[in-house]
Amino acid sequence: MYCKYVYKAAASKANILADVVQLLTGETSLSNLSSDCNVGASQLVTTVAAGWTLHDASAATNARCIKAPLADEATTFKYMVIDTNTTGYIFGKVYETWNATAHTGTNLAYTSDSSSYCQRISTSSYQLYIFASPRSILMFSYTGSYGSSTGNSPSGVFERTREMAWDTPGAGYPPYAHINFYQANGSGVIYPPRTKRRSTTDGTGATAVCTLGSTYVTHPGTFAETGVITDGVGGEYVPLLPLIMTRWNCGTTAYPGGYGNFSSLCHTFMIPTGVFAVLDEFQVGSETYIALSTSTGVKYCARKA
Repeated sequence: MYCKYVYKAAASKANILADVVQLLTGETSLSNLSSDCNVGASQLVTTVAAGWTLHDASAATNARCIKAPLADEATTFKYMVIDTNTTGYIFGKVYETWNATAHTGTNLAYTSDSSSYCQRISTSSYQLYIFASPRSILMFSYTGSYGSSTGNSPSGVFERTREMAWDTPGAGYPPYAHINFYQANGSGVIYPPRTKRRSTTDGTGATAVCTLGSTYVTHPGTFAETGVITDGVGGEYVPLLPLIMTRWNCGTTAYPGGYGNFSSLCHTFMIPTGVFAVLDEFQVGSETYIALSTSTGVKYCARKA
């Protein structure tokens, strides 16, 4: 699912929350959203189903928990609490589990509850871009600028493949992470809710720190390529560089090697800088992608479907 969600000036926290959750849980018509959605200025594409379901409608004040199954274990879920209660922000708080009776979760992904690494909303009329599938949710907000370092670089939850021999569905480690692309671009860090380390103690919270890597680079901040690639017949194409989870430079507790690939499941990639402006659309085969920016430039893209 892709949505350019334009909310009206003075839109309420409750209505923005309700609209976003409705979109993520299968809504196919903008006309069914609240009166605070500017339907004429918004756009909704549902070629790919969003694939999330409502798990807890009362997670907290102005907060709802949604869930989606894992790709390789349909009875185990990813959990995200969509929260608009803090004025000026919309959070996507990522958990390993969530108890809908007690309204509490376990193993919050570090920084997914931080106002520095979520998305901004405004009392003026602005837009929130949402990309979703059963494997991921990415949000990207505009409140006068794109991709700032203080709240509206692209962020969300992303599921990965399992590449380590120990990392089987039966082992029970959550194969997904909270990624804020400003944070990942600066120091490479991303945070799954829980991860296995060399020591006998699992990493949770800050100690679950991992690295967002890609082809030929230690982390995206080291990638500064600016060109496209010739196709050999007089044209050029934009390479889509896969995003992977590693624990590069995470100390002696880290396992060497890749933990898994986000891009093959989530259709979000790194791209050369300087090729596109933010929100440019481009084709790769039969797929349409939208270029996304952080405060350091346009370096990522997500599928529009």
